[in-house]
Amino acid sequence: MPLARRCVDGRPSARGRRTIARERGSFAVVAAVWMLAAIAALGAVDIGSVFFARRDLQRVADMAALAAAQKMDDQCTQPAAAANANARSNGFDPTKSGNTLALSCGRWDTQSNAGPSYFNTTSTPLNAVQVTATQSVPYFFLGSSRTVSATSTAKATNIDQFTVGTTLASLQGGLVNNVLNALLGANLSLNVLSYQALASTQIKLGDLMAAANVLTVNELLSTQVTAGQFAQLTLTALSRTRVVNANLQASVAALQAIVGANLGGGKFSIGSRSGGPGVFALGLSDTQAAADAKINVFDALMVAAEVAAAGKPAVDVATGLQLAGQGATLKLQIIEPPSIAIGEAGTDPKAGAWRTQANNAQIRLYVKVSLGTTGLSPTGVLLPLALLVSLVQNLIQVDLSLPIALQVATGSAWLQSTSCAATAAASRATIVVQPGLANLCVGDPPTDLSAQQTFACDAPATIASIGLVNAPLLQVKSAVALPAVVPKASAATLTFNGVTGDADDYQTANSNAVGSVLANALSGAAQSLTGQNGLTLYVLGVPVPVGSTLNPVVTVLLNQLGPVLSSLDQVVVPLLNLLGVQVGAATVHNEALTCGTAQTVY
Repeated sequence: MPLARRCVDGRPSARGRRTIARERGSFAVVAAVWMLAAIAALGAVDIGSVFFARRDLQRVADMAALAAAQKMDDQCTQPAAAANANARSNGFDPTKSGNTLALSCGRWDTQSNAGPSYFNTTSTPLNAVQVTATQSVPYFFLGSSRTVSATSTAKATNIDQFTVGTTLASLQGGLVNNVLNALLGANLSLNVLSYQALASTQIKLGDLMAAANVLTVNELLSTQVTAGQFAQLTLTALSRTRVVNANLQASVAALQAIVGANLGGGKFSIGSRSGGPGVFALGLSDTQAAADAKINVFDALMVAAEVAAAGKPAVDVATGLQLAGQGATLKLQIIEPPSIAIGEAGTDPKAGAWRTQANNAQIRLYVKVSLGTTGLSPTGVLLPLALLVSLVQNLIQVDLSLPIALQVATGSAWLQSTSCAATAAASRATIVVQPGLANLCVGDPPTDLSAQQTFACDAPATIASIGLVNAPLLQVKSAVALPAVVPKASAATLTFNGVTGDADDYQTANSNAVGSVLANALSGAAQSLTGQNGLTLYVLGVPVPVGSTLNPVVTVLLNQLGPVLSSLDQVVVPLLNLLGVQVGAATVHNEALTCGTAQTVY
């Protein structure tokens, strides 16, 4: 075979050359794929490093925000230090190059602030902090570094619970029984120790939620109950509560007796609403935060009884009143019931009103003081009847009395500020209280005693009456009804610590001496009675003008009136206080300051 032919035949064929080229191209593709995979893997390492760094940074921000919220104060001085200390304890040094930890105090409010964070640094009162942590995270393969950040918002709502008017001094033996029996048609006979046990016992609002088998505070507030059903809920809540109570067994026994007394009255909502009163008045944008609020069992029961009786006709209270040795009868009417305030401090910027406000009860009290007839004999123009009285004194009745009507308008107290410290003793709640106006009347009560009837003082007072076998022959009345006004006292600021059960739980704005207040208010009435034509003589119901000849009758009246009015302090004051009412003063019972448990909200 020729040499040229052999050379041509020794070259690779075209098919072989194509196969080799394909093999070389496949290797390049595989190499490129592996290179991309390696780059992606290295990038994933950097991205994963950044992801884990950011997740760890979020944990640092969350923990720092929670620690700061627990130290919230009005000046925002403690939260920053708490946040920095907490961040260091979690391995984050804010002073290290590339690291920062920024904190802002503000208010978290779903009603007043815009979402999604609902946080605003200009709103008050402060209840939240926002912490932003930043950190420079170095890349291993993709570059020098990247700055990552994490933001956390935490809130801790400080809640105070208080009422206006009730005092421990009102827990006199028999008085609570008589008032509850009159308001609710019951037949209670508990002793004062039982009520004192209830007055020193607390439960949480969350305990009532569990007893009512509801999941939210709003559901509890809208629940309709009678006074008896509310007492049963309270008993169930007390049997399950984790709140430590020294008098738990005595309180449970007292509540069992109250539940068994078949309390009357209509239904009402547990929470106050626009359509009617309730036991609790909440001042919280996040009502669920009230679940941990502690409430006083006795205060809650008394308020529930008054809510059930509000707006109904006046009832007779069997108090066995004895004023300066003389008898007295009393009628009681609840116009507006009191409330237990639960909420935050400060004002609502939208409404311009205080967030948390408690009102005392608005009541009417009709007291008829029988001044007695011992040693009395007709005087002045009635002197000619002296012989007749001595001859037929078994047939003739001489009655000397003083009818007094009292209406106390609503007073109020509002939560101005709270400050939670490391200890309850160092924590503070500041409450401003404004006593209500009181209207007094020396005059016979109106025939219409409905709650809707406007309080009026237009029926002259029957001071003395001489009758024959219960038929009045002669009557001495004031010429006109004599109104007197106890002026509204100025508002006072009271500061309470966070310790429940110590001496500062009850504080009073202005001194409370109803007798002296009445005496001062009635001094002008006495002058009117002794003035010209101050009294009118009625003969068989017909008025007979007698000028000033009845002044001896007034003298007898005023001589006995002094000790009677001074006795009102010991008799009427506890009754009014029991109902959450005071004249010329206002006592605030700060039930508990609950420093909020911090929680992250954004």
